[in-house]
Amino acid sequence: MERSVLKIALDNIFHGSNFTKAANEFKERAPGRNALVLGGTGEVGREVVKHLMVSDAFDKVTVFTRRPIEYTGAHAEKLVQKPVDFENTEQLERDFAGHSYAFCCLGTPRGRSGIDTYYKVDHNYVVNAARACKAADVEHYSICSSAGADKNSMFSYMKAKGQAEDEIQNMGFPRVSIFRPAMLLCDSDDARLLEKTVMYPVRFLNKLVPGVLAIPTSTVAWAMVSNAFAAPAKTPLTEAFGNTDMHKIFVEAQKK
Repeated sequence: MERSVLKIALDNIFHGSNFTKAANEFKERAPGRNALVLGGTGEVGREVVKHLMVSDAFDKVTVFTRRPIEYTGAHAEKLVQKPVDFENTEQLERDFAGHSYAFCCLGTPRGRSGIDTYYKVDHNYVVNAARACKAADVEHYSICSSAGADKNSMFSYMKAKGQAEDEIQNMGFPRVSIFRPAMLLCDSDDARLLEKTVMYPVRFLNKLVPGVLAIPTSTVAWAMVSNAFAAPAKTPLTEAFGNTDMHKIFVEAQKK
């Protein structure tokens, strides 16, 4: 079955002057770097692609995806698309070679697939990709996980996320950044009626207590990409950011 094309444009993207400054400083400090994106057609992943492209910080951004992308925006010549098979780890290693930064946004929406399919994507594919990245000498592995991720959780969703996090942290990357958003706010064309209905009160409550109950997918992507621009004080380094952390970093950056 042929998959529909996902159109990605740079309309309605806000990144701020500090984001641009950090991107330029990164490009001067670490020229000639390439980035790869896994899960680039998902709600967070497509926002990561947007922010990477608008930043112009990388020589090449490779999106590994099963669904074709039609990108219309700045620096389109730097975007490369490649088909992916997450069960073929040897091919993954070859394809990932030459990339220093990896952004993993793989995930299956809860309630839309059985537990076996969910675990295969959110654990097996995520871990397979991370191992291939490590073998390809990726320096910085950033992953969008979930609030409440815990390898010992009694809930299958949180347990799978937690197990994947734990395995990735022990792979020996120079730097691992874990982002744990709570409920994601987005305007998805794929959202079902019930999901859209539930989001109305969540959006209202989020305005009262910003960054506690939910967070926009664009903010998560902004946090992931801008974090990659920062020079770590030391390596190896493992860092984790929760919902309120990402919201606070984003808000504070806009004030400077």
